[in-house]
Amino acid sequence: MSSNATFWPGVHFNQSYIDFQYNWNHFSTYLAIIPWFYMLPSFVIICKILKFYKNSEVASIAMKIDRNVLFVISLSQLICFCLFFFDFLMVRLPATGIISSFCASIAPNHWLKLILFLALYFTYLAMAFPFLVPVVPILIVLFPNTHNSINTKIIHIGVPILFLYPICFTFYFIPALGICRQFTFPFPFGSVYIYHYQSAFGLKNSFFHLYNILFWMTVSIGANVILFCRVVKAKSQLMNKSKTSYRAEFSITITTISMVASYVINGTFLIAYISFSGTNSYISYAEVVRPFGNDIQACVVTWLFYLTHPAFRNSTNSVDTVFSTSSQRRTQRTVS
Repeated sequence: MSSNATFWPGVHFNQSYIDFQYNWNHFSTYLAIIPWFYMLPSFVIICKILKFYKNSEVASIAMKIDRNVLFVISLSQLICFCLFFFDFLMVRLPATGIISSFCASIAPNHWLKLILFLALYFTYLAMAFPFLVPVVPILIVLFPNTHNSINTKIIHIGVPILFLYPICFTFYFIPALGICRQFTFPFPFGSVYIYHYQSAFGLKNSFFHLYNILFWMTVSIGANVILFCRVVKAKSQLMNKSKTSYRAEFSITITTISMVASYVINGTFLIAYISFSGTNSYISYAEVVRPFGNDIQACVVTWLFYLTHPAFRNSTNSVDTVFSTSSQRRTQRTVS
């Protein structure tokens, strides 16, 4: 078997990896454990936001919540957690070495490919959905009387399209097989990650990923600038604006800004990976901290929205929360 090892990609049927003994006391194990200390509480908060969204259907008139904004943010953060989970299975867990011997004893297969595919699928979804977060409030400001029907149509059409959009950049995985490959410096021997082999047309994900980051970052920044300008204009026209409404708009603003920041961080890590992967440069340590860049959107954005938005602090008495329709209608009456 060892004589044929060179004919297999990655670590498969390599006797050195088959005989590998897992040692838990290594930095890669700690890197896999640490994220759960902040991701599990974040997941609880995501569930609370989703529960709040579900309950708002009954109490929407009394609480004056724009459910479209809440739906987009809730779904976006749930997608980010799914990205964390499958990225964990693709990178962090194999990097510990705990499955290295098992991977080496099996042939490349579609089950490993499925983990990689789902990680990349949710990666593209997590890039696209933050664009809707500022777009929905923009339409609330622009169309204070009809925004609900407009946003509902956009969500009913746009969300299914966004769920199909990642297929355009992952279709080449259909004939591919999943393999386990050895991590390069600074990871030790036995630290592997899941990759693909024999993809259609020999396509790879790195540049697709980078171009998508640049595109969605650009359009998201543009949407946030428009939202900021429209909100400032609306605030100047609204004399009796409540503190709750101001806090709600402030919460949405910093939430969308933090989403844009995640594009910059992930783009920086990706460029470093493309430029220095496999080298002994200190910049290759970006491969170690890269997964934590994904965690920013899942964790920081969730907590910022939950802790700063007044709807989650005083939901029974809050007025004009989550870009309520009432504040925008008062704005329109003031202008007229």
